Amino acid sequence: MEVNVNWMDPVWRDWLLTWPLLLFFFAIGQELRIEVSKHTDRRHLIAPVCAAAGGMLIPALLYLGFSLFSSAPKAGWGIPMATDLPFVLLALAIFPAHIQKRIRIFLLALAVADDIGSILILGIVTSSNGGIHPTIIGATLGLIWGARGYSVMKRIGYYVALPVFLVASFSTTFNLSWKSISNPLVWQLVVSRFVGKPAGILLGAVIGYAVLRMTHEHVMRLKMRELLIAGFTATFGLDVALIFANVALTTPDQKALAIMGILLTIPVSVAGVLFSRYFLTSATAA
Repeated sequence: MEVNVNWMDPVWRDWLLTWPLLLFFFAIGQELRIEVSKHTDRRHLIAPVCAAAGGMLIPALLYLGFSLFSSAPKAGWGIPMATDLPFVLLALAIFPAHIQKRIRIFLLALAVADDIGSILILGIVTSSNGGIHPTIIGATLGLIWGARGYSVMKRIGYYVALPVFLVASFSTTFNLSWKSISNPLVWQLVVSRFVGKPAGILLGAVIGYAVLRMTHEHVMRLKMRELLIAGFTATFGLDVALIFANVALTTPDQKALAIMGILLTIPVSVAGVLFSRYFLTSATAA
């Protein structure tokens, strides 16, 4: 079954997939500068930064590994990497207060580091495709500009620019059939994110704790179950994943399949968060 929602003029669609992101990433750049400036003891950021690096690296490597034996384009390796901070905060809200208190700072630092890494990698990818992408221009200007006018720019970025980009992204043709859903590009994106994110975050955090020589009794060290909760919560990714898909992939068919893979990952991530909420949380409390 073919679903055609390709209602937008191609010229307008190309423009809306590019320039509104300058405003969104300007707000992201401001947010990154604000969050980093809050931490006086920067050593405690090592573990979530290592977790963010692992949570980006492992999904990318899984995707590339799968693509060696499938027809999926290798250029899609960046799509399953990034974590979507608004989704993470929304998912975190369903957990009990004591769990939120334990993992919130870790997840915020992880998501901020993930944003920085995603922006840098996106800059490399887009520059290799020709020129500097507006995402890099916006984030750089936001970092330089700092907190001035952040509340206004956050509203513009999150509630105007990002929705415009998402609407333009979904203006495409979907082939909703078992053949398309089982396409290697689709299932590789789902598996790489859902398996790679928690595994990479867990591995990266353990390495970070080892670097800090942080014992299991240390108040800032998360337990393994708490790290798994953080890992499943961080599997949500939409906006940056869509940006990667639109920038890195070349054909409309590839982009449509990538969007399908990104969307199918969301209910899988919801299942992972619900599993964490009702099984890992009770085990942690015990």
